[in-house]
Amino acid sequence: MNNRQQLIDKINRQADPADPEAPSPIVSLEDFFEGNDDLASIGCNLAEHPGTDGFYRVLRDVRARPNVQDVLVEIYEVMEGEDEWPFSERVYVLTSAEPDEVRGWLAALDPSEIEEGWASGASPAQPLLQPRMRVLGVWWD
Repeated sequence: MNNRQQLIDKINRQADPADPEAPSPIVSLEDFFEGNDDLASIGCNLAEHPGTDGFYRVLRDVRARPNVQDVLVEIYEVMEGEDEWPFSERVYVLTSAEPDEVRGWLAALDPSEIEEGWASGASPAQPLLQPRMRVLGVWWD
């Protein structure tokens, strides 16, 4: 089974894709980026797209910070084409940092907005937050 199919299986275990009321699935950076070379899968409206490898590198660097618990990718849509990767417009940074500090970390990815909380409600895959951590949703239009 290839990386794309493993990712789709993980997504489908979290939510019924036909249920518009279900919270959006969330997956690890590794699940989303390993094997992914589809520039349309994230940040597709950026004037200067850093590539999926660029996104992955920056987000791994953020996750490695001492005041970050994790960085997770929200899946917005599973694309039908065999060569299309599932689409994301949002990642979540679980951190004790302020939104402006997180925006600075992600400057190379030019996020549109950073908001507190899970955008579509609690996902069955969301981890328990460690003390002083909060969820910041980073969105690309």
